[in-house]
Amino acid sequence: MCEILTKIEWLNLLQTIAVIFAAYIAYAALHTWRHQAKAQKQIDFLDQLTDSVHEYIQSLTQPVELVKFIHIGFESYKGLPGNTDHQHSNIIAYITARGAEDSNKLWEPLNKTSHLVAKIQALVAKGQVYGFINFNKCQDSIKMLLWQHQRLQVVASIIGSTSLNWDHPDVIKSIENMLTVQPDDIENHLQQYNLDFLSFVQENYQSIFKGT
Repeated sequence: MCEILTKIEWLNLLQTIAVIFAAYIAYAALHTWRHQAKAQKQIDFLDQLTDSVHEYIQSLTQPVELVKFIHIGFESYKGLPGNTDHQHSNIIAYITARGAEDSNKLWEPLNKTSHLVAKIQALVAKGQVYGFINFNKCQDSIKMLLWQHQRLQVVASIIGSTSLNWDHPDVIKSIENMLTVQPDDIENHLQQYNLDFLSFVQENYQSIFKGT
């Protein structure tokens, strides 16, 4: 046994062990660095997306307030002399008298928000590569949040169309679709789906920090 031990080239063996250990340490360090780099990218993305979503929601405050006044305008034209017997005579009277002006007022903040809509859509598309937990929850909530911008655009478009054939079935349907865009409903949607979005963000923050 002693003879076998004396034949072992201990220096070479120790050098080999040292090389293997150094390689293991380097691999572990590289793995840790990659994990931390990935985590930082995920955090940066979530921060950017969250800031953009909150800026978008805030930007809809003015358009929603304008739509509240538009609906008051609809009501104020009910029962006025000279209104036709059309089922939406008050809407038509309002659009004829004030539609173009109020449409321009509504389009102004909506157009300013369009760049945020495009930015959020691009971020959501990019976010698919990060491997987030329940990313479909993020996609669904943001889809509903951005839908509110589209609904407000419908109002701006219809009230700005002052020379439509009011008796045409498609025009009547468009008016009725516009009337479903209620400010309280938009605010409820923004609140509900913002909470869903924040739940997704919180879940992934917790997962990221737990793994770092």
